[in-house]
Amino acid sequence: MSIGILGGGLAGVSLQRFTSRPSEVLEASDRPGGLCRSWGPEGWTFDVGGHILFSKDASVLDTFRGVLGDNLHACRRANQVLYRDRFVKYPFENGLSVLDREEILDCLLGFLENPHPAPANFREWLLHTFGDGLCGKYLLPYNEKIWKVDLATMGLEWVERVPKPPLADVLRSALGIETEGYVHQLNFLYPTRGGIEALVRGFMAHDRAAVATGAEVTGLRRRPDGWEVATASGAARHYERLVVACPVDKAVGWLPDVPDEVRAAAAGLVRNTVRVVLVGACNESLLDKSAVYIPDPTVLPHRVCYMAFFSRHNAPPGCSSLIAEVTARPGSEWDVASDAAVTERVVADLDRIGFVRRGDVVVTEVRNEPYGYPVYDLRHARNQRVLREYFAGLGIDLLGRWGEWDYINMDEVVRRSRALAARLDG
Repeated sequence: MSIGILGGGLAGVSLQRFTSRPSEVLEASDRPGGLCRSWGPEGWTFDVGGHILFSKDASVLDTFRGVLGDNLHACRRANQVLYRDRFVKYPFENGLSVLDREEILDCLLGFLENPHPAPANFREWLLHTFGDGLCGKYLLPYNEKIWKVDLATMGLEWVERVPKPPLADVLRSALGIETEGYVHQLNFLYPTRGGIEALVRGFMAHDRAAVATGAEVTGLRRRPDGWEVATASGAARHYERLVVACPVDKAVGWLPDVPDEVRAAAAGLVRNTVRVVLVGACNESLLDKSAVYIPDPTVLPHRVCYMAFFSRHNAPPGCSSLIAEVTARPGSEWDVASDAAVTERVVADLDRIGFVRRGDVVVTEVRNEPYGYPVYDLRHARNQRVLREYFAGLGIDLLGRWGEWDYINMDEVVRRSRALAARLDG
């Protein structure tokens, strides 16, 4: 059975690595990787977003180690939250002791004496889980900033990504006793050289790799023996089985005679774009943190990641670097603004809050991803179900963050790729 894998991001290339079936990956851009690509001028390496390798699944970690081999090293998280004029340890509830005493009391009372009933949406879930103090200071403004929607219009399908802290940890944090939250990502792995794209290249390093870049799909047609895939180059390809590892809304547009309900479900999917501003400095000031979360709405990026913290090879000797992530609603001001305007605003904001001095900046670059974050609005579950049932009825598998329209990390992408390969091989 030959398999056509539509999309050459991490999902597509890892599926091809895992399956023993003959397969071909079709990637529309000039290089595979999707959101797991790395860029930069000579001597600099920047990722498209903050990517680290961690998992609760030991077998996935073993896969990462096997794929990257010696090009891998261990890091320990040094994340912070910028709250007003101070840095608070991440997760926020694990760094309460640096707050003023009245603020600590507010967080504790909200957590302990929580009056919020069982939730029906994401905003209510945050308040019900963390209380008014923690939500008002960090969780509500940060999530409003990254999702760019009213949190009351978001569903609950994904909230397991935000685990509730144990009461004992919150109390220890308030007293200044060292605690750690989200411990599954406290210690993580990262490629020594090549940025996160080294993972993609590692998955492609096998004798069955067949990846066609610049292969923009324009149409799908069922045949008695499988599927015909039309591409912009005019060349048609034939496969017995298809896997959509690219945005599923695009795949709906490639198919003829799609029911109105399915087209409406695809049109109803919500996403945010992400614009990543790469900033290199001519000093080593950006080495002491792994990432900083910024709930302040007057600062454009919601998060910055210190690339040279992840690997010292990501910046030239004597230099350091960060990436600043800016989410936007499609068609909004910061989605359509020029690269120069986004860069100017980001550098000005980072200079104003003391992250990097403008005069120390020696390199900047912008990467724009139209598919950045899937947004779980209140119709998401229904739209997702309609699409999954439709493609399953066609015998087409959906895979990955955008094939499944699911907000999943790299480890879960790899886990699902492995599981799908086992089903296809069987």
